[in-house]
Amino acid sequence: MVKSIWEASNDEYMLQPLTDEIIKKAEELFNVTLPNSYIAILKQQNGGQPICNAHPSPVPTVWGETFVIVEHIKGIGAGNGILENDYYIKEWELPEGLILFNGDGHTWLAFDYRDATSAPPIVYVDVDLEQTIQIADSFEEFLTNLYLENEEFDFGEMEVKVYSKQEFETFIQEDNVDELIDAISELAQSDVDLKWFGNQLLTLSNYHDKNVRRMVANNVWSFLTHQLHEEILHTLIENFKNDVDSDVRMYAELALEKVNYSFEQLKEDVYNGERISLAFQDKLYHVIEDSNQWHLADYETDTQQSFDSADELLEKSRIDGKSLQEGWSRIKKAY
Repeated sequence: MVKSIWEASNDEYMLQPLTDEIIKKAEELFNVTLPNSYIAILKQQNGGQPICNAHPSPVPTVWGETFVIVEHIKGIGAGNGILENDYYIKEWELPEGLILFNGDGHTWLAFDYRDATSAPPIVYVDVDLEQTIQIADSFEEFLTNLYLENEEFDFGEMEVKVYSKQEFETFIQEDNVDELIDAISELAQSDVDLKWFGNQLLTLSNYHDKNVRRMVANNVWSFLTHQLHEEILHTLIENFKNDVDSDVRMYAELALEKVNYSFEQLKEDVYNGERISLAFQDKLYHVIEDSNQWHLADYETDTQQSFDSADELLEKSRIDGKSLQEGWSRIKKAY
């Protein structure tokens, strides 16, 4: 029996229980053999937060002089699992042949299948520094070397830029592409004046630089489809659809999928054990399956409605006093 590496908690990376069919699907998709040690831990729990949160690094990284932080390990599945790998490889312009099992966009941990179809080494990738480091010869060695980093990582040491309206508009006037790319992402995830920001994004959706247009489209799809005014959102999507860049057009399709997310699609995702985030007005709700119970969680008030089956959740859960189906016209898919 393999000793469990997992924290006793439920988080966004914990997927539905692993089956042989899901493993087969993944290996056929990537045309590789996944490590036995990876399969073994996922049969205990299909992704999540490990007890040990760090791994040694042979060179300094943004995390520290001698280590990288391991906040989660992705399981096999859609959403927050490795089956979304191709999307992230394309979005962050990472090398083909990597299968990402940890990361947030700027740094990643990955199985390196560039020169192998089985028994891959493990690499750490820093996108911003264009740095790729092999940190373990195998996933088994990676697991063996995990340890608990007791010193809390000081995120205050990381520079987090806060952008004002005036600064952002100046970046546009001065054609400051690098600052615009950083500011778009930061503002999209902050408490920003959405009417003002939406109008700025409309301007930038016709910008001459494709990387700026890609960043606009990416962040609209990732964070803003449930927040922007409908008229602005639909105009943005039309601009994305007509863009000469294929990546921008792809984000238009992904955004439309969110906008047109139906109650029937919700039912299918709930039955498949997917974690779904829904928005109603300014509040977020999360549909979660855990330990054979289904929950509609409201993290703002730290409350949840719990049910013994997916059907019961779909029928009996309430948002603003109405069932999900009754109130669906006012509910949006968030993430």
